[in-house]
Amino acid sequence: MNGRAQSRSSGLFFGSVAAMVALVLLTQLPGASTPRGYLKGAVAPLAVVSSGVLDWAGGGVAVLRDAGRLRADDRRLSAENAALRRQVAELQAQGAENSELRKALEFQKTIARGRADGLQVGMVVVGGAGLVGRVSEVGERSATVKTLVDAESRVNAYTSKSGLEGTVIGEGGPLGMEVLPKPGVVVAPGEWALTSGIGGLFPRGILVGQVAQFHRRDSATLEQADLAPAVDFSAISMVMVLTDFRPAAP
Repeated sequence: MNGRAQSRSSGLFFGSVAAMVALVLLTQLPGASTPRGYLKGAVAPLAVVSSGVLDWAGGGVAVLRDAGRLRADDRRLSAENAALRRQVAELQAQGAENSELRKALEFQKTIARGRADGLQVGMVVVGGAGLVGRVSEVGERSATVKTLVDAESRVNAYTSKSGLEGTVIGEGGPLGMEVLPKPGVVVAPGEWALTSGIGGLFPRGILVGQVAQFHRRDSATLEQADLAPAVDFSAISMVMVLTDFRPAAP
Protein backbone atom coordinates (compact mmCIF):
# COMPACT_ATOMS: atom_id res chain seq x y z
CA MET A 1 0.00 0.00 0.00
CA ASN A 2 2.70 2.38 0.94
CA GLY A 3 4.64 1.25 -2.17
CA ARG A 4 1.75 2.13 -4.45
CA ALA A 5 1.31 5.50 -2.76
CA GLN A 6 4.98 6.20 -3.12
CA SER A 7 4.88 5.21 -6.80
CA ARG A 8 1.83 7.44 -7.37
CA SER A 9 3.59 10.31 -5.66
CA SER A 10 6.67 9.80 -7.84
CA GLY A 11 4.51 9.79 -10.98
CA LEU A 12 2.81 12.99 -9.96
CA PHE A 13 6.17 14.55 -9.26
CA PHE A 14 7.64 13.64 -12.64
CA GLY A 15 4.43 14.70 -14.38
CA SER A 16 4.61 18.06 -12.66
CA VAL A 17 8.22 18.43 -13.69
CA ALA A 18 7.39 17.55 -17.34
CA ALA A 19 4.54 20.07 -17.35
CA MET A 20 6.85 22.74 -16.01
CA VAL A 21 9.44 21.93 -18.65
CA ALA A 22 6.79 22.09 -21.39
CA LEU A 23 5.57 25.38 -19.96
CA VAL A 24 9.08 26.76 -19.99
CA LEU A 25 9.55 25.67 -23.63
CA LEU A 26 6.25 27.22 -24.63
CA THR A 27 7.12 30.52 -23.04
CA GLN A 28 10.42 30.58 -24.97
CA LEU A 29 8.76 30.23 -28.38
CA PRO A 30 7.98 33.56 -30.07
CA GLY A 31 4.26 34.26 -30.14
CA ALA A 32 3.51 31.23 -27.92
CA SER A 33 1.39 33.02 -25.34
CA THR A 34 -1.55 30.91 -26.55
CA PRO A 35 -1.92 27.39 -27.93
CA ARG A 36 -2.67 29.00 -31.31
CA GLY A 37 0.56 30.92 -31.09
CA TYR A 38 2.37 27.70 -30.29
CA LEU A 39 0.95 26.04 -33.34
CA LYS A 40 1.82 29.05 -35.43
CA GLY A 41 5.38 29.02 -34.16
CA ALA A 42 5.69 25.30 -34.71
CA VAL A 43 4.37 25.51 -38.25
CA ALA A 44 6.38 28.61 -39.19
CA PRO A 45 9.57 26.71 -40.14
CA LEU A 46 7.52 24.56 -42.49
CA ALA A 47 6.04 27.67 -44.09
CA VAL A 48 9.52 29.09 -44.57
CA VAL A 49 10.70 25.88 -46.15
CA SER A 50 7.59 25.72 -48.32
CA SER A 51 8.10 29.35 -49.39
CA GLY A 52 11.68 28.54 -50.33
CA VAL A 53 10.53 25.64 -52.51
CA LEU A 54 7.98 27.86 -54.24
CA ASP A 55 10.58 30.56 -54.81
CA TRP A 56 12.97 28.00 -56.34
CA ALA A 57 10.18 26.61 -58.49
CA GLY A 58 9.28 30.12 -59.64
CA GLY A 59 12.89 30.71 -60.62
CA GLY A 60 12.87 27.43 -62.52
CA VAL A 61 9.79 28.48 -64.47
CA ALA A 62 11.49 31.77 -65.33
CA VAL A 63 14.58 29.91 -66.55
CA LEU A 64 12.42 27.62 -68.66
CA ARG A 65 10.61 30.59 -70.12
CA ASP A 66 13.93 32.30 -70.96
CA ALA A 67 15.22 29.12 -72.63
CA GLY A 68 12.06 28.86 -74.71
CA ARG A 69 12.36 32.49 -75.76
CA LEU A 70 16.00 31.95 -76.76
CA ARG A 71 15.05 28.93 -78.86
CA ALA A 72 12.31 30.96 -80.56
CA ASP A 73 14.77 33.80 -81.25
CA ASP A 74 17.29 31.31 -82.63
CA ARG A 75 14.68 29.83 -84.99
CA ARG A 76 13.64 33.32 -86.12
CA LEU A 77 17.24 34.40 -86.74
CA SER A 78 17.96 31.15 -88.61
CA ALA A 79 14.93 31.75 -90.83
CA GLU A 80 16.00 35.36 -91.48
CA ASN A 81 19.54 34.20 -92.26
CA ALA A 82 18.24 31.63 -94.74
CA ALA A 83 16.04 34.28 -96.36
CA LEU A 84 19.01 36.62 -96.69
CA ARG A 85 21.11 33.86 -98.25
CA ARG A 86 18.35 33.24 -100.79
CA GLN A 87 18.20 36.95 -101.59
CA VAL A 88 21.98 37.08 -102.06
CA ALA A 89 21.85 34.05 -104.37
CA GLU A 90 19.00 35.61 -106.38
CA LEU A 91 20.88 38.92 -106.68
CA GLN A 92 24.02 37.09 -107.78
CA ALA A 93 22.00 35.19 -110.38
CA GLN A 94 20.43 38.44 -111.57
CA GLY A 95 23.88 40.03 -111.73
CA ALA A 96 25.15 37.15 -113.85
CA GLU A 97 22.11 37.43 -116.12
CA ASN A 98 22.61 41.19 -116.43
CA SER A 99 26.28 40.64 -117.24
CA GLU A 100 25.38 38.12 -119.94
CA LEU A 101 22.74 40.53 -121.27
CA ARG A 102 25.27 43.35 -121.42
CA LYS A 103 27.65 41.10 -123.32
CA ALA A 104 24.88 40.10 -125.70
CA LEU A 105 24.06 43.76 -126.26
CA GLU A 106 27.71 44.36 -127.11
CA PHE A 107 27.49 41.73 -129.87
CA GLN A 108 24.59 43.52 -131.55
CA LYS A 109 23.40 47.11 -131.53
CA THR A 110 20.09 48.51 -132.72
CA ILE A 111 20.07 51.89 -134.41
CA ALA A 112 17.12 54.18 -135.12
CA ARG A 113 17.60 54.25 -138.87
CA GLY A 114 16.34 51.77 -141.39
CA ARG A 115 15.28 51.09 -144.95
CA ALA A 116 13.49 54.42 -145.16
CA ASP A 117 16.85 56.12 -144.57
CA GLY A 118 18.65 54.17 -147.27
CA LEU A 119 20.27 51.56 -145.03
CA GLN A 120 21.08 48.14 -146.47
CA VAL A 121 22.45 44.89 -145.09
CA GLY A 122 26.25 44.84 -145.15
CA MET A 123 26.81 48.57 -144.75
CA VAL A 124 29.78 49.52 -142.56
CA VAL A 125 29.17 51.14 -139.17
CA VAL A 126 31.80 53.22 -137.36
CA GLY A 127 31.98 54.99 -134.01
CA GLY A 128 34.00 57.99 -132.93
CA ALA A 129 37.20 55.96 -132.51
CA GLY A 130 36.96 53.21 -135.08
CA LEU A 131 35.11 50.30 -136.61
CA VAL A 132 31.91 49.10 -134.90
CA GLY A 133 30.69 46.46 -137.34
CA ARG A 134 28.25 45.91 -140.20
CA VAL A 135 24.50 46.18 -140.62
CA SER A 136 23.07 42.66 -140.33
CA GLU A 137 19.30 43.31 -140.44
CA VAL A 138 17.26 46.23 -141.74
CA GLY A 139 13.71 47.23 -140.83
CA GLU A 140 11.72 50.16 -142.12
CA ARG A 141 12.79 52.47 -139.29
CA SER A 142 15.50 50.54 -137.48
CA ALA A 143 18.47 48.30 -138.14
CA THR A 144 20.63 45.80 -136.29
CA VAL A 145 24.41 46.05 -136.29
CA LYS A 146 26.61 42.99 -135.75
CA THR A 147 29.66 44.28 -133.91
CA LEU A 148 33.31 43.24 -134.13
CA VAL A 149 33.16 41.31 -130.86
CA ASP A 150 30.53 38.91 -132.22
CA ALA A 151 32.05 35.43 -132.49
CA GLU A 152 31.07 35.26 -136.18
CA SER A 153 32.72 38.56 -137.06
CA ARG A 154 35.72 38.51 -139.43
CA VAL A 155 37.63 41.59 -140.62
CA ASN A 156 40.67 41.60 -142.89
CA ALA A 157 43.27 43.93 -141.40
CA TYR A 158 46.96 44.88 -141.31
CA THR A 159 49.27 46.16 -138.58
CA SER A 160 50.26 49.81 -138.78
CA LYS A 161 54.04 49.54 -138.17
CA SER A 162 55.11 46.02 -139.08
CA GLY A 163 52.71 45.87 -142.04
CA LEU A 164 51.67 42.25 -141.43
CA GLU A 165 48.29 41.21 -142.75
CA GLY A 166 45.76 38.96 -141.11
CA THR A 167 42.18 38.51 -139.99
CA VAL A 168 40.60 39.99 -136.86
CA ILE A 169 38.25 37.55 -135.17
CA GLY A 170 35.53 38.43 -132.68
CA GLU A 171 35.99 36.67 -129.34
CA GLY A 172 33.28 38.24 -127.19
CA GLY A 173 35.56 40.92 -125.73
CA PRO A 174 39.24 41.36 -126.58
CA LEU A 175 39.81 40.71 -130.26
CA GLY A 176 42.17 38.16 -131.73
CA MET A 177 44.12 38.66 -134.94
CA GLU A 178 45.57 35.78 -136.91
CA VAL A 179 48.66 37.15 -138.64
CA LEU A 180 50.57 35.84 -141.65
CA PRO A 181 54.20 35.88 -140.45
CA LYS A 182 57.19 37.28 -142.32
CA PRO A 183 60.77 36.26 -141.55
CA GLY A 184 62.34 38.65 -139.07
CA VAL A 185 59.19 40.75 -138.63
CA VAL A 186 57.62 40.99 -135.18
CA VAL A 187 54.43 42.78 -134.23
CA ALA A 188 55.06 45.11 -131.29
CA PRO A 189 52.52 45.88 -128.56
CA GLY A 190 50.97 49.30 -129.16
CA GLU A 191 50.69 48.92 -132.93
CA TRP A 192 47.30 49.49 -134.45
CA ALA A 193 45.33 47.09 -136.61
CA LEU A 194 43.41 48.75 -139.45
CA THR A 195 41.04 47.44 -142.08
CA SER A 196 42.99 46.32 -145.14
CA GLY A 197 40.11 46.51 -147.63
CA ILE A 198 40.89 43.01 -148.91
CA GLY A 199 37.68 41.26 -149.89
CA GLY A 200 35.77 44.50 -150.36
CA LEU A 201 33.64 44.25 -147.22
CA PHE A 202 35.28 47.23 -145.48
CA PRO A 203 37.07 50.31 -146.81
CA ARG A 204 40.79 50.44 -146.10
CA GLY A 205 42.25 52.33 -143.14
CA ILE A 206 39.58 52.19 -140.40
CA LEU A 207 40.95 51.57 -136.91
CA VAL A 208 40.02 48.14 -135.57
CA GLY A 209 42.07 47.74 -132.39
CA GLN A 210 45.44 48.08 -130.71
CA VAL A 211 47.90 45.23 -130.22
CA ALA A 212 48.12 44.28 -126.55
CA GLN A 213 50.25 41.15 -126.96
CA PHE A 214 51.85 39.21 -129.77
CA HIS A 215 52.40 35.44 -129.67
CA ARG A 216 55.24 34.40 -131.95
CA ARG A 217 55.30 30.78 -133.10
CA ASP A 218 58.35 29.80 -135.13
CA SER A 219 56.82 26.64 -136.54
CA ALA A 220 53.26 27.89 -137.09
CA THR A 221 51.78 29.10 -140.34
CA LEU A 222 49.84 31.78 -138.45
CA GLU A 223 50.81 33.92 -135.48
CA GLN A 224 48.41 35.41 -132.97
CA ALA A 225 47.98 38.98 -131.75
CA ASP A 226 45.63 40.06 -128.97
CA LEU A 227 43.84 43.33 -129.70
CA ALA A 228 41.99 45.81 -127.52
CA PRO A 229 39.04 47.12 -129.58
CA ALA A 230 39.27 50.75 -130.67
CA VAL A 231 35.62 51.20 -129.66
CA ASP A 232 34.24 50.66 -126.15
CA PHE A 233 31.20 48.57 -127.06
CA SER A 234 29.75 48.73 -123.54
CA ALA A 235 29.56 52.54 -123.62
CA ILE A 236 28.94 53.42 -127.27
CA SER A 237 25.85 55.61 -127.79
CA MET A 238 26.26 57.09 -131.27
CA VAL A 239 27.38 55.53 -134.55
CA MET A 240 27.64 56.48 -138.20
CA VAL A 241 26.68 54.29 -141.16
CA LEU A 242 28.85 54.67 -144.27
CA THR A 243 26.07 54.85 -146.83
CA ASP A 244 28.42 55.98 -149.60
CA PHE A 245 30.50 52.79 -149.37
CA ARG A 246 29.01 49.85 -151.21
CA PRO A 247 30.45 46.62 -149.84
CA ALA A 248 31.05 43.64 -152.07
CA ALA A 249 28.74 40.69 -151.78
CA PRO A 250 29.98 38.37 -149.03
